[in-house]
Amino acid sequence: MAAVLFVVSAGMTLWGAPLLPTSAPLPAAGYPFLVLTFIGWICTLLRAAR
Repeated sequence: MAAVLFVVSAGMTLWGAPLLPTSAPLPAAGYPFLVLTFIGWICTLLRAAR
C-alpha cells in the first residue's frame, strides 16, 4: 500500500505537480503504511531470531 502511494507521488512530481511532504493525501498517507511495514518486518526478524 505504501509503495503505491509513493509511486503515485513520484509520478505527480515527474509530471510537474507541486508536491510537498505535507501535501495531502498521498505522501502524508504513505508514511503510516511505511512505518507499519517496518514494524512488521522488525517483529518478523525478532521472532525468527528466537
